Amino acid sequence: MPKKHRVVILSCFYDPFPSGGAEIMVKETLERLGDKYELILVAAKHYKDVKIEETRDNYRIVRVGFGNIKIDKFLYPFLGALEAKKQKPEMAHAIMESYAGGALVVLKRIAPGIKRLLTLQSGDLDDDKKQKVVYVRYFWKLIHMAPNYITAISGFLAKRAIRLRACKDNVEVIPNGVDLSIVPQSIVKTPFQIFNHSRFSWEKAHDLIIEAWPKVVEKYSEAKLILVNDGPEKEKIVQLVKKKGLEDSVIMKGLMPQKDAFKLLAQSEIFICPSLAEGLGNVFIEAQAAGVVPVGTRVGGIPDVIQDMENGLLIDSKNSEQIAEAIIKLLDDKALRNKLRSKGLETSKLFEWGVVMSRIENVYNDILK
Repeated sequence: MPKKHRVVILSCFYDPFPSGGAEIMVKETLERLGDKYELILVAAKHYKDVKIEETRDNYRIVRVGFGNIKIDKFLYPFLGALEAKKQKPEMAHAIMESYAGGALVVLKRIAPGIKRLLTLQSGDLDDDKKQKVVYVRYFWKLIHMAPNYITAISGFLAKRAIRLRACKDNVEVIPNGVDLSIVPQSIVKTPFQIFNHSRFSWEKAHDLIIEAWPKVVEKYSEAKLILVNDGPEKEKIVQLVKKKGLEDSVIMKGLMPQKDAFKLLAQSEIFICPSLAEGLGNVFIEAQAAGVVPVGTRVGGIPDVIQDMENGLLIDSKNSEQIAEAIIKLLDDKALRNKLRSKGLETSKLFEWGVVMSRIENVYNDILK
């Protein structure tokens, strides 16, 4: 048997840390490519009681740090790079440009012979309020200059990379994927049910949905808005719902097992998430895969997923009036909903993880030649 190429995956966050789009990509990469390469994940420890090292079916995990969730992420760029060098890989693949990207910057200095790949995932640091901070802009450029090759989950992120590197070579768009096998389909719809499954944080703009909701229920009193998840902005949204007297039509479910959340999604008519920043937006792909019409904003990578009036609706960001108009428009027009739902199902198949991982494997092979 030929010897496998050794590749270190750099990801600050991983199991048992709560999973977002980047962490799901890490998991899929490890599990789907672990038989083809010798894969070693270097993650931050975060919790005292997790193992420093463990071996899973076809990959290994090494965790660095002191098991302190507040400080390990800040130490990760240095400790992660040192551990990556220690593993002596042919290539290091950093997934997410913040802490993992920082580790790639350090690795370039201490082990320049290791080939470096960065996957861009995040759109929130592009927001004006963060880019006004001088050190953010400085390190942002360093992170984008550190890799030999970049993949970006959306055209928006790829354009950012090309701008910061002043070069379009070795930058490729490869989206995140969706496991279509776990997204339920052909479930009977609950009439007038609107769904949102996104973390309660500033960039998801839940407050704008609540601001828009009275106009929806004014026309459709039977409409229900279901909000699933948790996050730092949750209490703010709870209070806003109470202030507007919307407790009967806005149902807050909190955190739920994925299969239960997907069932609620599939039962819904419309998925709404008026993001202010978004690298791609896997939630919109999941909605399409579940046969639900997504409404998103013209922000970040969302237009890579939603083509307005083709497989969903696009609206301007920071605009509660357009949120209400889009929801009412869809509730008014069953034929439009059916058309967008059908096209959305076709779109979601382009993002299946098997398709995505074959493209990642091609990038690995090109870099490792």
